[in-house]
Amino acid sequence: MSWFMRKVFFVLFAVLFAAVAMLQATDWMRGSVVVTSVAGEVILQEAGGESLQMHPTGGLPQAVSGLLQIRTKAKDAVFLKMSNQLSLYNEGAGFFAIERFEQDVGTSMDQGKSRLIFNFRQGLLVVDNRALSDDSQMIVETPVGRISVKDGWWLMQIEYDQRNYQYDFSIECADGVLRFTGPNGNGYTLRSGQRLRGAGESSRASIEMSEISEQAGESFEAFTLMEADAAALELSSAIFLPKMKRLRTVESAVAETYQVPEASTAKRPLVIEYAPQSAAVTPFRAVIRAPSSYQADLF
Repeated sequence: MSWFMRKVFFVLFAVLFAAVAMLQATDWMRGSVVVTSVAGEVILQEAGGESLQMHPTGGLPQAVSGLLQIRTKAKDAVFLKMSNQLSLYNEGAGFFAIERFEQDVGTSMDQGKSRLIFNFRQGLLVVDNRALSDDSQMIVETPVGRISVKDGWWLMQIEYDQRNYQYDFSIECADGVLRFTGPNGNGYTLRSGQRLRGAGESSRASIEMSEISEQAGESFEAFTLMEADAAALELSSAIFLPKMKRLRTVESAVAETYQVPEASTAKRPLVIEYAPQSAAVTPFRAVIRAPSSYQADLF
């Protein structure tokens, strides 16, 4: 191969490598959430922030951090639209939290990969995550097991009796496929139109499978109306971005770790002095002397 051909080959290889690197480039950010509607009074706690009390007439829609906790009473409810286009509805006395929310905005604001972890303890939760990309990850932790789902529209309801420590829960799937794994490791797969019902203690609840309930169908219909109202708001990236936070990549963190400060700003190194090593301990054998005449008289 001539020198010219080798040079052309090298240039083509470099261009191809740069193109692949650009396709694989990721730009991870912590997502944000917009509260579009509220029923009753909802207490929302941002991670590291103050508690916010949401009201139906409290200046909605309102953007908040993507890491948050929501506490609602019996008849309270909240509808959320997330920056990755996931829609969520939380209702009833209970606890719900978004413990992890990261999305890749390197290629698109709402079409990149997402990593989500929800913590749902009690109440009603309806989720539509069909807009997420195929390589996104979503996990829901509950007292009775774990849910993993892709491209799904589903709900879960959990009730807890504090008198006998019994749970009554159900998972209903309107679209897509989800996987439920109980504390004992048993797994169940739900598809469109299926329902999983469980009752008992969290570690040994009895499980049964059936068709989706009429009550769940009504919940999905109400959810569709709320999602249409949120779509009518035409939420753009401008409302999500102020509450998003760019995450440091591993490469940038390593570069910062090994960054050498300038001489003018470098601090004096801290020198720790150690005491010299002590001499080894020599074993000593004691010798008991014979008692004196006075001591002998005492015994």
